[in-house]
Amino acid sequence: MRNKIENRILLFLFVCTLLSVSSVSILVQNTFAQDQSSNITESIMTISNDKVMTQTFENLSNFFGTPMFVETSHKSISSITVSNTSLKTQDSFNATGVLRDVGNITDIGTFVTTHLANGKSTSVGKGNFTTSDGNIANYTGQDVGNTDSNGVEIYKGIQIFSSNPEGKLGFLDNVIGIYVYKYWPNGTTTGTIWEWK
Repeated sequence: MRNKIENRILLFLFVCTLLSVSSVSILVQNTFAQDQSSNITESIMTISNDKVMTQTFENLSNFFGTPMFVETSHKSISSITVSNTSLKTQDSFNATGVLRDVGNITDIGTFVTTHLANGKSTSVGKGNFTTSDGNIANYTGQDVGNTDSNGVEIYKGIQIFSSNPEGKLGFLDNVIGIYVYKYWPNGTTTGTIWEWK
């Protein structure tokens, strides 16, 4: 059991490092920066004969495939200030959504967010997916956030799942998810997770 936990921690650190230096990090951190509607635009650049070639994706589904999870409702449970020196908040939520090959699930999580200048932030947290019959998959997550000119908060990051391999959510064990969550000033939220295969 201890080896399994240590392996997950190493995998989490490896993925975080990889994301910070790879094109996936660019994809995750920049995909939604110019998105003012429900369509998502991303450019992947390659250099050929000293020219930059750009390939555009309408959304992350064109890159990662069909989302593995789409949020259908989101409710904030609590938000407390952890530190005023460097503003940190702890935010808990209860959400519902549709998980691929399973159906409706509940998503409960708590993230600690460090608020930076110019509407930017970083967050780390934990949570779990639960089916109606009590099967659970836990996750750890880390993201970067940005508030656009319309006041929309956009969080882009990764989640690493762990679950009982024999359970209904066993297929999520050691799965890495790439996610984008948006929070509008009017209370509307959207959340999508793609599996990084």
